[in-house]
Amino acid sequence: MIQRIHTFIFVFLASATVAHAQLSLNRDKCREMALEYSKQISKANTQKEKATYDKKAYRANYFPKLSATGTFLYTPKTIDYTIDGGYLPTYKPDASGQLQPNVMVNPSTGQPVIGSDGNPVFNMYAFMPNVNLEIGLKGVALAGLKLEQPIYMGGKIRKANEMAGLAEDMADSNIRLQQSNVIYESDKAYWTYLTLKDKVKAAKKYEKMLDELVNILQNSYTTGMSSRNNLLKAEVKKNEAVLMIQKAEHGRELARMNLCRIIGLPLNTSVTAVDSLTVGVIPSTNPEDENPQNRPDWQIVKKQVELKQKQVDLTRADFLPQLGASAGYNYLEGPKINGSNYSNTSFTAMASVKIPIFNWGEGRNKIRAAEAEQEMQKTDLQDITEKMMLEIAQARFNLKDAVTRLTMTEKALEQAKENLKESKDNYEVGMETLANYLEGQAQWQKALSDNIDAKSDVKLSVTQYLKTIGKLVPAANEQANNNQK
Repeated sequence: MIQRIHTFIFVFLASATVAHAQLSLNRDKCREMALEYSKQISKANTQKEKATYDKKAYRANYFPKLSATGTFLYTPKTIDYTIDGGYLPTYKPDASGQLQPNVMVNPSTGQPVIGSDGNPVFNMYAFMPNVNLEIGLKGVALAGLKLEQPIYMGGKIRKANEMAGLAEDMADSNIRLQQSNVIYESDKAYWTYLTLKDKVKAAKKYEKMLDELVNILQNSYTTGMSSRNNLLKAEVKKNEAVLMIQKAEHGRELARMNLCRIIGLPLNTSVTAVDSLTVGVIPSTNPEDENPQNRPDWQIVKKQVELKQKQVDLTRADFLPQLGASAGYNYLEGPKINGSNYSNTSFTAMASVKIPIFNWGEGRNKIRAAEAEQEMQKTDLQDITEKMMLEIAQARFNLKDAVTRLTMTEKALEQAKENLKESKDNYEVGMETLANYLEGQAQWQKALSDNIDAKSDVKLSVTQYLKTIGKLVPAANEQANNNQK
């Protein structure tokens, strides 16, 4: 029984391994897997999360901030202090009950009597002895709550929040940019793999054709109806075809490994491409769609210009008046005065204003420096816009050239097929030399290879054109855009 279980597990694991190793792929599946695996997109998503958190953090500056403070002080040595005593003047109530200085009045003048020290002489003095104070700080605790509210900071808080919003928009555009780059790399790897796969098939057809010719020449040479020179010529061409197959297979293997790398599979994974290089509907080149502003990389640069403008405003805010308010509640416990514990609670409120008056031109120069940076960024945007327009035009021309080349290679392939058929028929009846027949086969093989390259070139040119006009997006985004329309 245990042996049967082990056998079942082994067969199940072996089946699972084979199923995993044989993976059927199409272009859309490769795009999806590449987008999920891409480290650049993962990094872009993390940058978006950071921008979102930064925006929330800056937004918190609009609201009051509450903080708690605590201080503990321990001083083993007491503080001794003496308040000197002495004689103090006295007061007496008048007819209305108000206290008046009890000064001595000269009966003849009705004015206070002035002593030798220049001060009025009182009728009576009170004596205060010296006061000795002993303050102990062997464990003093101070705790409090503080509420702070900025009222006007020269617009700094508002501009910082707007800059955080722009950073979040740039992060969204960067995600779109990375998605576009990943899709392009995925398509390039996928169509390259299909191209080399078809080239292997074409090389094997060519090799099979030469193999048949070598067999015929071998039999002819054996019977004395053909020279050894003709056989050697055919064998040389066959050897070249074998080498051609080997190079194509090696290229196909490298293309498969590269495709696996991009879509996140082990490099030794065996894949099967279900698509073909057959060219279907080619997207039209509409000038209305060829606007650099649709591209995510252009939008990033545009947001950078806006960021520089916000930076100018933020720099200006540093040199504008600032107003804030705060309130606090504190509790003091621990001091001892002449052996008696002392505690106290207090409430404080404060408003502060800061008005810059003169700073030796620091503010003006910093603002001008920020404005200069903004102008440089605007110049970069203009330069990038022109380069993108050239890139779009080049992609459009490349697509048209690729379509034209495909049409020409298809005609050339048909002509090569007809030429090969006619050359074969003539050779079989002795009206064509072997050299011409071999040349016809080589021309057919080259025409077939050129046609494969042309079809692949059209596929890649379509992807490149969509990328340059900002329409190379994931299928989910494309579906969402279609639904909105």
